[in-house]
Amino acid sequence: MVDRRADWLAVAERLLSQPTVPLVEDLPAAHVVDFAERRRHLGAGRDGAGNVVVRYHGEGADAERPLVLVAHLDHPGFAVDEVGGRTATLSFRGGLAVANAVAGSPIDFFRRFEADPVGRGVLFDAEGRDGRLRGARARVVDGEASVDGFAMWAFPGFSLEAGRICGRVCDDLLGAAVVLCTLDELSRRAPAGVEVWGLFTRAEEIGFLGALEAIRLGTVPPRAAVLSLECSKALVDAPQGGGVIVRVGDRTSIFDPGLSEALAGAARRLAADDGDFRWQRKLMDAGTCEASAFCAAGWRASGLALPLGNYHNALDRSLDGTPLKGPGIGPEHVTVDDYLAGVRLLVELAGCPSLLEAPSHPPPWLAERMARAHRELAPTGAAGQRA
Repeated sequence: MVDRRADWLAVAERLLSQPTVPLVEDLPAAHVVDFAERRRHLGAGRDGAGNVVVRYHGEGADAERPLVLVAHLDHPGFAVDEVGGRTATLSFRGGLAVANAVAGSPIDFFRRFEADPVGRGVLFDAEGRDGRLRGARARVVDGEASVDGFAMWAFPGFSLEAGRICGRVCDDLLGAAVVLCTLDELSRRAPAGVEVWGLFTRAEEIGFLGALEAIRLGTVPPRAAVLSLECSKALVDAPQGGGVIVRVGDRTSIFDPGLSEALAGAARRLAADDGDFRWQRKLMDAGTCEASAFCAAGWRASGLALPLGNYHNALDRSLDGTPLKGPGIGPEHVTVDDYLAGVRLLVELAGCPSLLEAPSHPPPWLAERMARAHRELAPTGAAGQRA
């Protein structure tokens, strides 16, 4: 296989550079559409909720049974509600502890449809409910804040530091980048019999709104296999650098075991061919992802996760993995190796649609044990007992 790591990192850089908050996903959504339209074998459109759907259709594939890769285009951030003099009043969309919004934290102000910030501010007051950040006030120290605009923590969109991808948004634009890389590889190779879609949803951080509308609208065929791609908070037993995570469940539900096994099977194939390929199989229960919504609505769904540092920008660990003391704000980060492993795993799975078939017979490990059970426990005597 041609080394595509530089290309996959370039995809991440371009997407992570797009500012976004819930309900204002205009720029990353437009970027995804443009990405697809520039590739020969991809088609793009939007459903009635504004979710972006990118399709790869290989010759002879069943369009009613696609593999649908889901990632969301939003990230927790601020809406600008009022501006009076040099003070901006903000509401927060998404999940973050109010203790992390410490006075002096820098933010960038944006207008819709503009990628560059129009101003810089610093928080001087924050308010919460039940310990969660709900709003704040900021002093505009440079440029301006625009009413009906939005604000994000003032970190670069993308940088590479100490073997990590760092940025104001990894969750979930980096998951979306994994999906784009997978679709790009399919476009380049044009395999027959393969049907893979990317579903790029809106407003996940405020209650899976885009995914729920995709369910209501029938955006995803009922016989599709759905995989949620997330950046999920790194855990003690799911560390950064340990590899991409086959996510068997989240805080809310356990995912489809057949799809989880398909992911694990593809991972084992890659690991057998390349001893440097790393992956993990874990229950990531620090949060809930869109796979739970699809499972609850009747779809076969599972997920992948990239172990994330500084989840939702809440400062929790340095780039060398050392835990940090005290609340604060920092750029999110994912190891480069974990990101690249995620792309490799999805490309492997997407190219082998047979792995996605619901099993019609027990897996080998179970068949072997069943045969042994029959040999050891089957009655042999006239009274139904062993002689």
